Amino acid sequence: MGSSKVSRSFIEELLSRVDIVDVVSHYITLKQVGRNFTALCPFHPEKTPSFVVSPEKQIFKCFGCGVGGNAITFVEKYEGISFFEAVKRVAEICGVELPQGEFKEEEGSAVEEFGYRAAKFFNSRLESVLPYLEERGVDRETADRFLLGYAPRGYLRELRNIPKEALEALGLVNSKGGEFFADRLIIPIFNHSGKVVAFAGRALREGSSPKYINSPESSLFKKGSLLYGFYQSKEEVLKSRQVVVVEGYFDVISLHRLGVKRAVAPMGTSLTESHAKFIKRYCTKPLLLFDGDGAGRKAAVRSAGIFLKLGCEPMVVQLPDGEDPDSLSRSNPELLLKLISSPLPFIEWAVKSAKVIPPEERSDFLKLVAQSIAPLRSVNPILFKEYLSLLSAEFGIDEKWVKLYSPRIYQPKKGEAEESPIPYYEKVFLKALLEGSLKLPVELSSTVFVSSKIAKLYTVLTKTDVREPTLLQSQYPEEADLISELLLMEVSEEDILKAMCRLLTKELERRLKKTRELREKMRIKKLIFSLKRGDLGAVSRIKTN
Repeated sequence: MGSSKVSRSFIEELLSRVDIVDVVSHYITLKQVGRNFTALCPFHPEKTPSFVVSPEKQIFKCFGCGVGGNAITFVEKYEGISFFEAVKRVAEICGVELPQGEFKEEEGSAVEEFGYRAAKFFNSRLESVLPYLEERGVDRETADRFLLGYAPRGYLRELRNIPKEALEALGLVNSKGGEFFADRLIIPIFNHSGKVVAFAGRALREGSSPKYINSPESSLFKKGSLLYGFYQSKEEVLKSRQVVVVEGYFDVISLHRLGVKRAVAPMGTSLTESHAKFIKRYCTKPLLLFDGDGAGRKAAVRSAGIFLKLGCEPMVVQLPDGEDPDSLSRSNPELLLKLISSPLPFIEWAVKSAKVIPPEERSDFLKLVAQSIAPLRSVNPILFKEYLSLLSAEFGIDEKWVKLYSPRIYQPKKGEAEESPIPYYEKVFLKALLEGSLKLPVELSSTVFVSSKIAKLYTVLTKTDVREPTLLQSQYPEEADLISELLLMEVSEEDILKAMCRLLTKELERRLKKTRELREKMRIKKLIFSLKRGDLGAVSRIKTN
C-alpha cells in the first residue's frame, strides 16, 4: 500500500485540486491528441509515443511498458522518491498548502532531520577549512550551497542531542563508537529529495590515506542509486533537460561554481544501470565529462554502454590529458566551458579517441567500444548500423567482430518469469466495477478470477470503502498501472454484460460443486445453461443469497 503517514482525506483533496496534465507537463512535453495528451514514455526507450495522459480521468498510462497511475504516482516514479515525498512535491508544483496537522512524517525522516542538524553543525565550523577550499577555488556561497563543513575532533560531544541510533545510521560513529570523520572536510550527501542521508569526509593533508571515506550504506543511503549533486541540480536539469555526468564530489562542486548547475556524480562508485535509468527520465542525451586520461576514457566507454542499452545516445567531452573537471575549472575555466558547449556524439568521440591513443592500447579500447554498442542491435538497429559503418570505415570492424567481443546477455526462456496475461473479459468486468456501471446480483469468490491482480482489486472494491480510482492508485500503487489501463479501455455495454455472464457462470459452477440439495442443483444448472447460451436475462434471475 501507499504510505500510511499521509491522511487519505488530504490525498483525496490533493488529487481533486490538481490537474495531472499540469503535473506531468512540469517534467515532459505533452502533445494534445483528441481528448488526451501523448508523449514519448519517460520510463522506457521508444520512438513512437505510447504514453497517454487523460485529463478526463486524471490518469496516465504507457501502452508500451505498462506503467500507469495518477499525478502522485507519476512524480513518485519519475523522480524516484517515496510516496510521502511525491505527495509533497505534487502539492508544491500545484501550489497546494500542506496541512501540518494531518501530514505526519514517515519512518526514516527523523534520521534525515538529525542528518541535516549534523550537517549544519559541521557547516558552522567551515572557517577551519576555508583556506583549503579557497585553494581549490570553492567560494563561500558554493560551499554553503552544498553545506560543506568541517568535523573537529570531539564533534560527538557537540552532537550529544542526536540519538546514538541516528549517529550510527548516518555513519557518524565507527564500529567502536568513536568519531568516524574527525579532522576532515565534510561533504553532506543529500538524497534526490533534499534530505541529508549520509556524509563523505575528505582528508585535509596530502598523503593521508584514505583520501575519502563515506558513511556505510544503509536503508537510506544506497550508492548504486544515488547521484551526488542531483538535489542541487534538479531545477536546472528540469529547465535545460540536460545532465552532465562527472566522477567526483569536487567535479560537481566546481562545475556548479562555474555556472554549470546540472552536474551529478555517482557516489564513489562506477555509474550503474540504476543511475542511468534515473538520468534518462530527465535527459535522453546525457553528457559524459570524465578525466582526460586512459582510465577516464575507459570509464566513458563503459558508462556510454549503459546508456546505449537503455536507448540513450550519450555525448562525450574529452578533456586534455591529465586534467579533470575540477582541475580544469581552476586552470582554464574558459576552455572547460567551451568544451562542454561542443560535445561529440559517443561514436565520433570513440573513433577520435582510438586514433590518438597509443597503438598498443587501441585494440583493447576498441573491444570496450564493441561491448558498449552491442546492445544497440536490438534496442536501436538503425543507430547500430550507423555506429558500425563508422567503425568499419576507420578500423575495419564488422558485426562479427562486435559479436565476438560482446558479453553474452542472458535471455530468459520462453514463458520464464513472465506473468500470465489477464483475460480480456476480466479486464472489462473490473473496468465496469471501477466506474460504477455494474451492479452484481451475487457476490463473487475471488477464486473465479484467473488473474491474481484482478482478484485483489475486486476484493478491495467490494470489501473496503475505497472506490475513487485515483485514490485507489495512491493506496495501492502496485496496482496503479493496471487501474490506468482499465480506465482507458474502450468497451461496449454488450462486452460488459458478456463479461459479467462469464464470471457469474464460473461463480455458479463453483457453488454447484458445494450444493447438496437436489432442487437447488437443478436451479443453478438451468441458470448456468441460460448464461452460457447468452441469455442475459438470466442475470436478473440469480438470487442474491
